[in-house]
Amino acid sequence: MRRRLLLLYVLLLLFLNLTPRVPSSPVANGDKLAHLVEFAALGFLGWCLWPYLLPLPFLLEFLQLFVPGRTFSFADMAANLIGFTLGLIAGWLV
Repeated sequence: MRRRLLLLYVLLLLFLNLTPRVPSSPVANGDKLAHLVEFAALGFLGWCLWPYLLPLPFLLEFLQLFVPGRTFSFADMAANLIGFTLGLIAGWLV
């Protein structure tokens, strides 16, 4: 069951990160917080498969170079990786 949920969540992340339309955030740098939370959930759900999921925080940000209306950002990539790491730690502790 957990792996199915993880698969569905990875598909949701693909959709959210590779859709051309980007929702704006009313909070300054709110997108960084969104990236952090998105990838913390990924780390939490997939902590036992982390070696296979580790490329996603990098890959999804890099692929945005090829999506119209999206831009690559090292700050977003850092938020992805920090969130993923925090999620891994939380998943491991639980």
